[in-house]
Amino acid sequence: MFKKILSLFKSQPELANQITASASSLPSTSPIPTRVRSRRKTKSDADWTRQPEEPNTAQQLHGLPGEYKVLNDLLVANTKSRSGYSSIDHVVIGPRGIFVIETRNLTTGEIRGGRREANWTVSSSRIKMYNPLMQHRGHVEAIQAHLGDYKRVRLVSMVTFTNRCRISVDPAVRYVNSDELIIYDHELVETILRKTERLETEVPETLYKEQDIQAIYNLLSAVNSTDPQIRADHMEKAKGIK
Repeated sequence: MFKKILSLFKSQPELANQITASASSLPSTSPIPTRVRSRRKTKSDADWTRQPEEPNTAQQLHGLPGEYKVLNDLLVANTKSRSGYSSIDHVVIGPRGIFVIETRNLTTGEIRGGRREANWTVSSSRIKMYNPLMQHRGHVEAIQAHLGDYKRVRLVSMVTFTNRCRISVDPAVRYVNSDELIIYDHELVETILRKTERLETEVPETLYKEQDIQAIYNLLSAVNSTDPQIRADHMEKAKGIK
């Protein structure tokens, strides 16, 4: 048989050339894969391995539905304050009420305290913390004083802490049935939405339309002091008060 095939190639050399050319064009069938060199990390790879930063409060509030309006970093006149002004971190105006928000950047320790206790404790510090809800009431009252025809709108006080500390306070201020809430910062948007649903159940007849929400937004925007000198003076006085 081998001799017959060999004689065939000898008699038809062009056929042998075609077979050889076809074989050379086939891909390699080697079972050993080509070794891929691993990518070495360099100094320029730092951003590649870095974990994404947590969104700040203003960025979180930006994720609320379109009917909500948000104001950040307000400074409004307050005759009851020794500095003459109140600084409010965030205000959210929704279809069922206004949320007045203060953010606390405490990053460690366990926070303990009761709703009616003047001083709270932080396990990582020997210094007692003045009840943030009591302190924040002045901010809520300052907002209410500038609402004009909307003074009867429901106001909800919210104080947030980072999730790197532990909140061990009166359970009454951890549930959405309260108008004074202590929550973790990552719970903020969800809590606003849940509180809105609860207000809708409690007082279904109270619904602020788009023009009402815009009117409240305009009122508070108009009384927000953006003068750098006034803000600097307030900060100095606030330090003295603390």
